[in-house]
Amino acid sequence: MGGDALRALSFADWAVLASYLAMLIGMALFHTRTVQARDDLFLAGRSMGRWPVAISMYVALFSSNTMVGVIGWLNRPDGTVWIGLQNIGIILAVPIAVWLYPNIFFRLRITTAYEYLERRFDYPVRAVAGVLFIAARVMWMATMLYGGALVATQITGFHDSLGWSAVGLMCVASILGMIGGMRAVIWTDVAQFFVLFGSVLVMATLAISRSGGIEQVIMIATETNRFTPPALFSVKDDLSVVSGLFLGMISLLSAVGTDQVVLQTYLTSKDVKTARDSLWFNGIFLKPLSLMFPMLGMIIFVYFRAHPADQALMRVPDDALPVFILQVLPAGARGLALAGIMAALLTSLQGGLAALAACVQVDYLQRWMRPLDDATSVRLGRLLMAAWGVAITIAALGVTQLGKNNSILQILNKVMYPFTGVLLGIFLIGLLTRRVSGTPTLAGALCGLMVTLYLPLAGVAVSNFYFGFIATVCTVALGCCFSFVASPPHESKVKGLTHAG
Repeated sequence: MGGDALRALSFADWAVLASYLAMLIGMALFHTRTVQARDDLFLAGRSMGRWPVAISMYVALFSSNTMVGVIGWLNRPDGTVWIGLQNIGIILAVPIAVWLYPNIFFRLRITTAYEYLERRFDYPVRAVAGVLFIAARVMWMATMLYGGALVATQITGFHDSLGWSAVGLMCVASILGMIGGMRAVIWTDVAQFFVLFGSVLVMATLAISRSGGIEQVIMIATETNRFTPPALFSVKDDLSVVSGLFLGMISLLSAVGTDQVVLQTYLTSKDVKTARDSLWFNGIFLKPLSLMFPMLGMIIFVYFRAHPADQALMRVPDDALPVFILQVLPAGARGLALAGIMAALLTSLQGGLAALAACVQVDYLQRWMRPLDDATSVRLGRLLMAAWGVAITIAALGVTQLGKNNSILQILNKVMYPFTGVLLGIFLIGLLTRRVSGTPTLAGALCGLMVTLYLPLAGVAVSNFYFGFIATVCTVALGCCFSFVASPPHESKVKGLTHAG
């Protein structure tokens, strides 16, 4: 097995891929009848139970970036399983997120996270936060599209067609999102969750058996430093214990409280208790499953050490997963694994498109347009999804250039976390202080963004794993400092809107 060229997909593989795509389309069409109002398109009518919401939230936070990127990280010369520290950081942040967000957001009956900011501060803060979210999500989805295009080009054998692969994947995701709304996104997330983890178990079993057994895998992984822990703290190293934990904590706190993609998922819960439960279930029961991906990456790395001809087929380390699937898995199972990856990509893109459309429509357009009836709002939302699909595809073409010298995880740290860190800082100021008003908050956010963007542009030797943390701390600290030269907010801007009493 292996050799000079990638294996071609069999008829059984294509049949599985086509069947899975047909299932996604069928589920979207089944839910088309529910998409009659803005809330159905963006929030599924606030009727979902804790487990579907928890699973969908896991998939929204997971995305194909995680699977392809983490396994690619382990196939770098210096990659270690300690990349899983970010998952530990996410778990540690769950109690904070449960305390910070659901009670206030549910009581306010908001559709987007940024409605809260206008009530707590003013519209300029809401508008700026919406722009930050749009920038972060566009880059997140562009990076995801790039990762999906890597997989698609390996499947088809057209290695020079990354751009066209990105266009095709986004077209499918846009159609699915416009058909079925958020209810379809959640139920397709549930379906692909089980496909995904079934595929992981199959891949791990085959890789171990074809690498000489579990003892051989552990021995080679130890010899090649896959288990070697990073430094406890390092400013310059890509990964240290502190930077890995900080990255996970910032990613969870920003996602659950400031990111419309995740917020619109748990706001579909039928009540605030269900929302809190879904956050707990996602963080405590589901998120530990993500520790399987560093282990799978290690196992695949060992397999490639034993099969150098297959390893030579990788263009970049992030090709490790699709090359392994095509070279090792049997017909049918190969198609199912690829279907799981593609489904993770498509459903994450669906949710992202719905979130961007909701943000633009609710936070911007509806302020300047006459009130829209539900049918018009739904049509406008679908049009916005299509427009964002075009914009994200263009951004993905730019990300392909970064992919030549950076892993998917590094790209995300550079192009997304500066924006999400500033967003988190804005929300923390709003939720945890009474003294800070809108203008100091905007000043702190601007300074926090400038500091974080300056670091890579100036070539400052700071790990990109810290970018989100630096942006958050700078925004909060400077916003609070600026508040001492500004008037405090009116009582109506803090009563019932903060945890500060």
